[in-house]
Amino acid sequence: MTSTWTVISLLNWAAPYLEKNNSTSPRLDAELLLAKVLNCQRLELYLRFDKPLAPIELAAFKELILQRRQGVPVAYLLGTKEFWSLDFKVNETVLVPRPETEHLVETAIEFIEKNFPKGCPVLDIGTGCGNIILALAHHFAAAADFSGIGSDLRPAALALARENALNLKIETVSWLTSDIFSALIPGTHFFDLIVSNPPYITSAEMKSLPREVLCEPAAALDGGPDGLEFYRQISAAAKNFLNPGGSLIFEVGDRQAESVKKILASNNYSAISTKYDLARHERVVSGLTNGD
Repeated sequence: MTSTWTVISLLNWAAPYLEKNNSTSPRLDAELLLAKVLNCQRLELYLRFDKPLAPIELAAFKELILQRRQGVPVAYLLGTKEFWSLDFKVNETVLVPRPETEHLVETAIEFIEKNFPKGCPVLDIGTGCGNIILALAHHFAAAADFSGIGSDLRPAALALARENALNLKIETVSWLTSDIFSALIPGTHFFDLIVSNPPYITSAEMKSLPREVLCEPAAALDGGPDGLEFYRQISAAAKNFLNPGGSLIFEVGDRQAESVKKILASNNYSAISTKYDLARHERVVSGLTNGD
């Protein structure tokens, strides 16, 4: 070990160390964590590569590296995650937003722009940190008729979502503690669009998830014996809250699209379609309701 740790010597030590401990992006992880400790941008590290670290900085970095070795997601260690080019606060009470979920946002935007150019009421079920509904609200900031509700069963998640809304200066979204539709009243609450990225991991698969994923809240991952429990519940009840011509849009797991399309069809949704992610997996499934 070197007696004087500089930025570059720490990175050159931490990256191989994390790689040996199953990090899939060891260099990037080390850079992000060191940038957090030094309170700088990641690329700035290479402008101060020969800077020695103070003992307190070394201790802080070591603690973060040890937590990362144990599988704690980098986003939890940083306290933030970028989604839709926006920064969201995250912690262990919510799922870490994934790039794949941006395809759900894209599909929702396309639907709204085609059918409701001035915006419309939108419900996000299982909102977590609020990334989906807040991304939509940010996109439609100038749309006079846009309004959103983010619902979640977990008060801690909603507290974080409210904080993200405040940080992003978004006032067109409200928050509701609800088990799917339990806090909504048929005949009183109506939406033109309902979106959801529900739990879709099968209960059996939960036992063999990577360490990093196991750090995330199980309630936001476990979709029941076949991973489809929440798709059934939401699809059956959503028609009571969707206006005629409204859309229900889901994110789905790998190889689940056909099953979810069948669920929508069995509940009389029409114009059922899918959207592929960058890996050519069917990632988004949507359908329209005729109000029947």
